[in-house]
Amino acid sequence: MVDDERLARQRLKASLAKIDDVKLVAEASSGVEALEAIEKFDPAVVLLDIEMPEGDGFEVVTRVLQQSNLPEIIFITAFNSYAVKAYEHGASDYLLKPFTEARLRDALSRVGERIRLRTVDERVVRLQQTLRHLQSNNSGFNSNQDIWFRRGAEEVRVFRNEIQHVSADRDYVEVTTTEKVLHLRLTVTAIERKLGKEDFIRIHRSHIVRKAAIRALRRKRQSKAEVELVDGKTLPVGASYLDDVSSFIADRQIHH
Repeated sequence: MVDDERLARQRLKASLAKIDDVKLVAEASSGVEALEAIEKFDPAVVLLDIEMPEGDGFEVVTRVLQQSNLPEIIFITAFNSYAVKAYEHGASDYLLKPFTEARLRDALSRVGERIRLRTVDERVVRLQQTLRHLQSNNSGFNSNQDIWFRRGAEEVRVFRNEIQHVSADRDYVEVTTTEKVLHLRLTVTAIERKLGKEDFIRIHRSHIVRKAAIRALRRKRQSKAEVELVDGKTLPVGASYLDDVSSFIADRQIHH
């Protein structure tokens, strides 16, 4: 199984231990570790999270497709039910976080049947189709879903709809929510992948903001700009992000 969140791996490991005829041979916390474990242990099934550091699930699948002894892939995804339905009947199964033990059992049972009945060539075709579906729907996040962040030795849960903005702070990232401010040892890009693009927008290499938290866009001299948030805070808009922010503001003006 592959998931960058330690608590998520512990929960999944406990669930797998309750299922007969299932043996966990390895666990990994990144795409790099996943590929090494797949090559070393040659598993029949891989439980694969989509969002990870050092090579996400998409990259892992692309590399796995090059192997002759292809494992079945069960995707662990934060996509909402609409996006998932796009590939529900595709090659591999999926687990939509948070999932139940019954759903895990069902996924493993169905994949086990595919292993017995399908050839490697058929699995390659199904995985390629699934990968295309996932990549075309990777902005379909559930805005109310919780995200687990690692902070030192603890796991901290934050609901996506409580996050207002994210800013780089030296070696840390400052996540401002409606309740608190968290300092996490992550990159802005890593958090951007977790948040998705439906409710958030990258305005600068160091800043991501909730779209609904933007009060105004102000253009300044020398092509510089900034946004004012509903809490009164102002953040700079990077030159390479200005077109995206301007388009969002213009679209909101049209519809509101």
